[in-house]
Amino acid sequence: MDSFPAPSGRFATGVNFWASKEAIHMWRNWDAASIEADLAALAKYGVQLLRCFPFWPDFQPIRQLRSANCNDVGGRFKEVRFGDDPLPDTEAGRAGVDEVMLERFETFADLAQKYGMKLIVCPLTGQMTFGLFVPPALEGLDLYRDPFALQWEVRYLRCFVNRMKHHPAIAAWESGNETNLLGKIDSSAGAWSWTALIHSTIRSCDPTRPIIGVSVTGFGESCDETWRIEDQAEWSDLLSVHPYALWDSAYGGEEFNRIRNLHHAAFLARLSGDIGGKPCFVEETGTWRPIVGSYEVLAASLRSILWNLWSEDRRGLLWWCAFDQEKQAIAPYDWKEPGLEHGLFASDRTPHPTAEVLRDFRNFLDGLPFDALPAREPDAVAVVTDEHTALGTYLLARQAGIHLAFRHARQELPEAACYFLPSAAGRAGFSVRGWETLLERVRNGATLYLSLNDTILSGIDDVFGAGVRDRRVADDRPEFRFDAGFSFTLPRRIRYRMNSYGAEILGREADGNPAFFRHRFGKGVVYLLNFPLEAAAANTIGGFETDAWKLYREILHPRRLAESPSPFLQLTEHHFADGRTALIAVNNQPEPFKGALVLPAERQLLDQRSDSGATWRAGTLEMPPNSGLLLLLG
Repeated sequence: MDSFPAPSGRFATGVNFWASKEAIHMWRNWDAASIEADLAALAKYGVQLLRCFPFWPDFQPIRQLRSANCNDVGGRFKEVRFGDDPLPDTEAGRAGVDEVMLERFETFADLAQKYGMKLIVCPLTGQMTFGLFVPPALEGLDLYRDPFALQWEVRYLRCFVNRMKHHPAIAAWESGNETNLLGKIDSSAGAWSWTALIHSTIRSCDPTRPIIGVSVTGFGESCDETWRIEDQAEWSDLLSVHPYALWDSAYGGEEFNRIRNLHHAAFLARLSGDIGGKPCFVEETGTWRPIVGSYEVLAASLRSILWNLWSEDRRGLLWWCAFDQEKQAIAPYDWKEPGLEHGLFASDRTPHPTAEVLRDFRNFLDGLPFDALPAREPDAVAVVTDEHTALGTYLLARQAGIHLAFRHARQELPEAACYFLPSAAGRAGFSVRGWETLLERVRNGATLYLSLNDTILSGIDDVFGAGVRDRRVADDRPEFRFDAGFSFTLPRRIRYRMNSYGAEILGREADGNPAFFRHRFGKGVVYLLNFPLEAAAANTIGGFETDAWKLYREILHPRRLAESPSPFLQLTEHHFADGRTALIAVNNQPEPFKGALVLPAERQLLDQRSDSGATWRAGTLEMPPNSGLLLLLG
């Protein structure tokens, strides 16, 4: 099941599909010819994978009949019917499922097969574009806990999966679309229990296909405290993320085609995959195009996003969505919330520039001179408890050429040569035992970096050979200067004046206050920064357009075949067993880049490929805006 949506080192391209003509009403207003025309258009532009949505109230159109009773508010439950008609005594009827809808879905799957596409199927599609749409019999019920609701959910799933599991176009199952939004749930145990029931039901009917977990990040937000990555991973074969930069304060303040937003999808997929310990891909991403940028900006951004995801082995990207929906005058599309111009294509099937980018990247991948990119080993482990700090750590590391793996502080700590404890708030999520485990790793020779954020971990002064002299709330933008010859300025809310108790001082604030320390601890080395750099960079417009990344180079500078000539140009190296190396360069900025890129003299350039005109010649790298380049070295 590790091969979905693509095996490690490969990459799948696709879309989330609603029909161009009828959108969420495509099943009730069935038009097979129009849907086939949709799929034919998509197939020409690199779409391999469709995430599709059997609209729950259409497929299970049951309603409760109740008898009048003076002793019961709302009457007394009598039976379930299709409108006024009794449920047929058939497998579908006993599950409250409309046989006509099942036949239509089979036709849809046949069409997908005809055009060489695979399907991710989401049967419990009750949440869609800010609207909640469930069978009439279940309206107003707790869909996670009510026994009546759970009974009919299970019946529906058993019927649907048993009926469709024969179809070769189906590649994976998913509970539904963002099913953590079907209502309120009070505890992580409750979310765990619902996922266990739903996924076990699907798996009992079809143990041959992977099941995708509910897309969550598991950090900080109210929903994410209950819907946790680890719980989804426990009951799922793989994980997915739905990055939408515009709605997150850590991303939406900058242009969509600059480094922060271009790494958003790869970062979230890396974070969730590492925390969950399962393959993770981008199942949905997109934006409200009219307020983010032109079609050309969006297309250029998508190109960088695709290259970043591929180089991170994130397996696939599905754009939201296939077609613009601006002509839909039905709920939820005529509500105030939805964006209607999310499509890869216009509603008349005219391709947008984003479709051309997807096609070109698909053609690039299909023409590669190797089967799959080799996996990379991480250089260090970052222990995190919130998404924005994790984002800051990820981007600064990428700019410094460091490949990170993530762990949540509540998880077992893996063995590593280097650990990052960024913007460590409070006890940084550690138990006493967890903190002592990390210190023991350092005593035995590991490197540890910690940046202060009102940190109250025990023994900091002794561990780092430095500590807080005094603390004051601040609202300033200090300059930090480092002995290595760089400096940066970022906003600050807390000022720590520091003392050294034997640690070497490597950096100071402009007024001389010691800021950055190095110290021996057992056989290891520790670094301390008096500023929550990662959180500050993540929460500041332009936070990754300073030289702050160079501080990470002071902590860890992995040996590479080539060094990036720009903090906005990320390099990754993938080493084949036969001695070849795939060197991937991604220009994560809307400006072209031209500069020196020195390759080892002893390595032969076997091949170079790009989908956008990037080249390397005689030591000079030339990359158009938001472009990627593959150099294959012998």
